[in-house]
Amino acid sequence: MTDDRDHRSTLLSLTVHELRTPVSVVAGYLRLVLKHFGDGLTHRQRKLLEDSEKSCGHLTGLLSELSDLANLEAGQLPLRRERVDLAPMLARVVGDVHEGEDRGITLRVDACGEPAHVVGDPVRLAAALEALVTAALRERADRTSMVAGCRVENGPEGRVIRIAVGDADGIGPLLAYDGRAGAPFDEFRGGMGFRFVLASRIIAAHGGGVMSPITDRGHLAILVSLPLAPEPDSRGPS
Repeated sequence: MTDDRDHRSTLLSLTVHELRTPVSVVAGYLRLVLKHFGDGLTHRQRKLLEDSEKSCGHLTGLLSELSDLANLEAGQLPLRRERVDLAPMLARVVGDVHEGEDRGITLRVDACGEPAHVVGDPVRLAAALEALVTAALRERADRTSMVAGCRVENGPEGRVIRIAVGDADGIGPLLAYDGRAGAPFDEFRGGMGFRFVLASRIIAAHGGGVMSPITDRGHLAILVSLPLAPEPDSRGPS
C-alpha cells in the first residue's frame, strides 16, 4: 500500500509538471514582446512587462524548489557524500547573505574554534544554511545585532556540531539549548517559498535536525545539529 509520503511526492511531481510549461510559455512571450516591441512601449508599459517577467522567474525558481522537494520525498534527490568542514562553510554563507542590511541588521560569525567535518553534500548543505540564516534575519526588527555561532560537543550518539543564529547577546544560551521546553520547527513559515522546507529536509537527510526556539525577546532563532564525521584513521597500513 502506498504511504502518505509517496502520495505527496507524486502530487508534487505532477504539480511541477503541469505548471512548468505554462510558466515557461508566459515568460517566453514576455521576453519576445520586450525584445521586439520594447522600443514602442511607454516607460510604464515596459516596467509592467519587466515586473511580470521577473515574477515568472520567481515562479520558475519555486517550481525548481518544488521539484527538489518532490525528489527528496521520494528519496530520489542525489546527495554527494564527501568530507566537509562546516566551520568555514558557515562563514562563507554569512558573508553571502545580505538580508536585512537595508534595515541596519548586522550579522557576524562566532567561529567554532576547531574543524567541524561532516559527511555530506557541500552544495546542498550550504543552500540549507543560507535559507535558515535568511529566515532568521528576515524576522528581525530594524537595527538588530545578530550572531551565527557554532560549537562542537559530545551528543548522546557521538560528537555533533551545533549551529545557532540569533540575537548577539543570547547566542551562548541558544547554543546550549537542549530542546526540553519544546521548539517546534515550522518549516512552512511564510515568505520563504519552499526553501525553508527544503532546508529542514536536507539537514534531516544528513542525519541532523533543526529547531526554532523563541528567544526571550520573542524572536525566532535557528538551531541546527549535525553529526560529525568519524576522524580518519591516521595510522598507515599495517
